[in-house]
Amino acid sequence: MMSEKIDRKIDRLIQYGTAAELLPGSERIYAINLILDLLNLKEYDGLYVCDEALGKRMEQGEYGACLEGTLAGLLDYAVQKGVIRDTQAQRDIFGTRLMNCLVARPHEVIRKFYRYYKESPKQATDWFYKFSMDTDYIRRYRLAKDVRWRVDTEYGEMEILISLSKPEKDPRDIARTARRASVDYPLCALCRENEGFAGDASHAPRQNHRVIPLELGGEGCSFQYSPYGYFNEHCIVLNNRHIPMVIDRAVFWKLADFVDLFPHYFIGSNADLPYVGGSILSHEHFQGGCYELPVMRARVQSRFSVSRYPRTQCGILYWPVSTIRLAGPSREEIVDLSARILDVWKDYEDREAGIIAYTDGERHNTITPLLRKTGKDYEMYLMLRNNRTSKERPYGIFHTRPQLHHIKKEGIGIIDAPGLAILPSRLERELAMLCDIMAQGKRTEETEELKKHREWAEMIRGKYSWGSREELEKILRKEVGCAFQNMLEDAGVFKGDEKGKEAFGRFVRTLSGELPVEA
Repeated sequence: MMSEKIDRKIDRLIQYGTAAELLPGSERIYAINLILDLLNLKEYDGLYVCDEALGKRMEQGEYGACLEGTLAGLLDYAVQKGVIRDTQAQRDIFGTRLMNCLVARPHEVIRKFYRYYKESPKQATDWFYKFSMDTDYIRRYRLAKDVRWRVDTEYGEMEILISLSKPEKDPRDIARTARRASVDYPLCALCRENEGFAGDASHAPRQNHRVIPLELGGEGCSFQYSPYGYFNEHCIVLNNRHIPMVIDRAVFWKLADFVDLFPHYFIGSNADLPYVGGSILSHEHFQGGCYELPVMRARVQSRFSVSRYPRTQCGILYWPVSTIRLAGPSREEIVDLSARILDVWKDYEDREAGIIAYTDGERHNTITPLLRKTGKDYEMYLMLRNNRTSKERPYGIFHTRPQLHHIKKEGIGIIDAPGLAILPSRLERELAMLCDIMAQGKRTEETEELKKHREWAEMIRGKYSWGSREELEKILRKEVGCAFQNMLEDAGVFKGDEKGKEAFGRFVRTLSGELPVEA
């Protein structure tokens, strides 16, 4: 009975792979034998029975839910038979191995991508994105659990995301990893060598992972999607060499090369210094996607021109993170002026505004760049950053104030700075608990987990009244949005008051020889 049951579970995975066009019919027996080997099974009845209900659901496009349930049946069997331990990491690793039985080898994936690219860049990315979901590299069913909402602010609409798609690690898996000797392969989670890598509790499994080779700025790079997609078609482009992130002229050329290859995508880079975003500074990489981030909708506060670049429109955006936008049809002008702004900003000081470029030879000024195309024009967003710290602000003077660390303590990076807050998964649970306690009229200090939110909760009590839990939930989400706005304002090197505007004008004058004028 058990043998028949597992045979049908295998059939359902093969049926899924065939329907998703991962597996041609001619490879069905080959894939079944690979799966049998993984499950330590020596026989299979050979009937290959299709599940009609599963087939109907896939016809309706429910691929994510179908795959989640199909994999769960095989993983439960593997746990019952002692093939794997019942931890999330072990299930993810084994699930990835199962999916690899259905996935084409890298050469075939690359060939297919560029066949579609000949039709159009969008057709190629549409196919590759769907492929990355169908192979379970992007776990659609986990992304669907992410919590998202939008908040109106004086700068325009901002977006909030509590990402739940990245699973927490089980202490048992961590302990097993600690007992193993450390290795330096792959060197980091981004390296091209992750393609096909088995993974462990400390390194995500990537056997079902495929990358597309690109050339940017004359260097070999790889294009892939993020498994924890923060927005539509969230992609990562990495240098094939494990070299540190450096923001320079060469990076601006690489960004321009990318949007020429994929004009429907934006692309950007985290800053290259600690404390101003970017969790992996050891490997040059970029992030992008088919999405319009809030900063791209920001209005121009004032305009200026630089005589050497007559085809480029320059403006200071009305945005909390101090941002210059360059727009025009000449990529050479956009890249050259971006490099000039970077070179000037690296050494720029304005002590009245608290901007100091170096401390004991350590550089503090850098830029978070973002580039997209609109029609024939390039739009470069240059977000000016400074990572100087102090005894009072050890995480950064231009970093989220300590009073807001109960919401988010991490740096404001390439996704946050343009207006999409990436908040820690703990907040989903904490906000729900806080809503329950406040709706009942209780105090946060009654719960150890919520003590960090005490002052914030008291502020909300004094500011609002509510008649139902649903009303309170809306208030909490609105105040999270207000907190995020404050975080971005903290990251701004030139503040939004008159003194800050004057200071921003002084910097622009070093570029253009004239003060910016109101738009």
